[in-house]
Amino acid sequence: MPDRKNTNRREIPRIASLLGLATIDSDWSGVDPVLPLLEHMRQEGAVVVFKLDGGRGPGDNGPYTGIASGPPLGDDFVRIDADTLEDALASIIVGYATRVWGHPPSE
Repeated sequence: MPDRKNTNRREIPRIASLLGLATIDSDWSGVDPVLPLLEHMRQEGAVVVFKLDGGRGPGDNGPYTGIASGPPLGDDFVRIDADTLEDALASIIVGYATRVWGHPPSE
């Protein structure tokens, strides 16, 4: 079974390309490379929130929480708790892309 976190991270450059946005390297890290995708989501009316929780420790769901909601998703939302910022970003973007843009994950 493929590792969903790594699959989500690998999808980011493809999603950006399909939307006609700037190229994102396959080994991207941090917020800056994916900011155009987040801005695209915002421009469509999505509310995107990331929380970096220093109070979480070992055994918790991860210190990075991401949530996307708003009119493009209707009554639905995308949420993740992750161990890394990149995993949280990728999960929110791919989840949104799947629900709103009809993005089929690659195999």
